[in-house]
Amino acid sequence: MTANAWKLPALQVASDEMLHLDLLRFIASVGIVVRHSFEFFYPAAIRPTLPSGLALFVDLFFAISGFVIAHVYQGKVGTLSEYGMFLQRRVGRLMPLHWLTLVASIIVWSGFVALGKAGNHQPSFEARCIAETAVLLNSMFSCGNGISFSSVSWSIGAEMVMYLMFPLFAWAVVRSKLRFLAITSLALVAMIIVDLVQNPVDRSWVDVWPPLRALPSFMIGVCLFYFRDKVRIPAPGRVLLLSLTMLTISMVTHTHHLISLGLVYVVAIAAIAADQATAPALVKRFAPLGQLTYSIYMWHSLVILIVMNAIADKLFQASSGLMVVFCAISWVIIFAISYFSYVVIETPARHYIDGLGRGSRRRIADVVAPDNKGLRRQTG
Repeated sequence: MTANAWKLPALQVASDEMLHLDLLRFIASVGIVVRHSFEFFYPAAIRPTLPSGLALFVDLFFAISGFVIAHVYQGKVGTLSEYGMFLQRRVGRLMPLHWLTLVASIIVWSGFVALGKAGNHQPSFEARCIAETAVLLNSMFSCGNGISFSSVSWSIGAEMVMYLMFPLFAWAVVRSKLRFLAITSLALVAMIIVDLVQNPVDRSWVDVWPPLRALPSFMIGVCLFYFRDKVRIPAPGRVLLLSLTMLTISMVTHTHHLISLGLVYVVAIAAIAADQATAPALVKRFAPLGQLTYSIYMWHSLVILIVMNAIADKLFQASSGLMVVFCAISWVIIFAISYFSYVVIETPARHYIDGLGRGSRRRIADVVAPDNKGLRRQTG
């Protein structure tokens, strides 16, 4: 067997036009991992009081998703057939990994229950609750004890609602970009008012009903695509680095969540502006890691639950020094399983579902290999 047979497939960006956005997606996924792993460095009694700002990286995902979906599917959802193909591809992108992590989560929690170690935060085993989670309705309705398997899937459900609404957004933009911008602004203001009215001081934007939380960020992403030619910032790379630094600081402190949300949008705008210029070598080198964003997001909570929560925190009652070791182990496992999942499971499943009902199915190489123009084929 040759050495090349053992060579791992290289990650490649979907488009050379969004390198900063790809890298930003990866950074956001790492931020979510940090949020859910670093809480175990603190005593259980004070964990609920820790800043929750890093959770706003999910809103950055929503904004980037709106931009990317508009970029890939502009003019391609105008008929029922095109809309059906669009949803088929969205299902192929999201659902295989969602179902896999859901099954894995059920297995893991069943083991905890059998060992009598489930504690007070076990998800509901009611058939209805599992079924609702399987079809992503757990982002919209509470079932059983209110805790569902695959806890991070709430945002995937909210994202799917945005996909269902995307043809409406595309239709509105075609008729008037300025009108759609005004509607987007009103949606953001309305959601901020809902947040301020319904949430007490000690709660935040993360408590807004998921589809409503996703709505303004996704619409802003769509707007940024259609107004991308107007996004001009001097030294956009430096602005991106500065705004991302400010955002991170605001997230890990007790800065008001709406200020952090505003910085999320500044970061997205800066990244889009930076993508209109030549990307630095460092960005080109690490942008392919953005392909692992969804895998990291879906697997990280399960790995942290097992390694840092069950083993390190509950079993060993690890000190801060030992917890660093378990944290490092968790991160290695997360990135390893995310790569394996993306290459071996998600991509084949995605292209199988994409090809259902068609005369021929696209090969993986048709997507990850350069086309004649030197750009990667985009599937969204």
